[in-house]
Amino acid sequence: MKPDPRAFWTFFRQGFAKWDQTASFVPSQRFLVDAMVNGAEPERARRIVELGPGVGVMTKPLLSRMRDDAELYTIEIDPPIHEQLVRAVVDPRLHPICGSAEHIADLLAEKGCSEKVDAVVSSLGMSLIPPAVRDRIVESIIDSLAPGGVYVQFGYIHTRYLVISTERGFVPFDYLGYLESRFERVQRTPVPLNFPPAWVFESRKPR
Repeated sequence: MKPDPRAFWTFFRQGFAKWDQTASFVPSQRFLVDAMVNGAEPERARRIVELGPGVGVMTKPLLSRMRDDAELYTIEIDPPIHEQLVRAVVDPRLHPICGSAEHIADLLAEKGCSEKVDAVVSSLGMSLIPPAVRDRIVESIIDSLAPGGVYVQFGYIHTRYLVISTERGFVPFDYLGYLESRFERVQRTPVPLNFPPAWVFESRKPR
């Protein structure tokens, strides 16, 4: 995908302004994007939700591998980033939404979708999100998944030991333990070539 300097600058600027919300200054790189998209199995999906799509670095690869009759719903809480995504990605299968991931079912219903989804692909910075909000987001994800659906989430490897929140200070976060307490099957794949290095978690069968 050809880099878009304006989109990069929008993400970079919002990363400084809202660190606890964006959790990064730069969009995900190709290796992490590939691992996330592979985990969602877009060729088989009828409906996919992408949380925290940013400026579309994962949205475009998802669309490129989705069926012609499939639908992709993106949910982005940051208005400037959402507006950049709307300008950057135009596809009849895409339904961009500006809102909170705490309310997936309601947001999809507003777009005319009452069905469960086959995959939720999340780039949200779960390690920086306040615990009560994080729990509501995961409950929303679980409620939206169809039987056999998958929740794909990445987390930076360092977050288990070092996370600095502008609001809550030093808050390390164990992605694997958190997900295993909520899903029966969690597969973890390392992506060492991303910056920073990351894990991709594929979670299935909510407890």
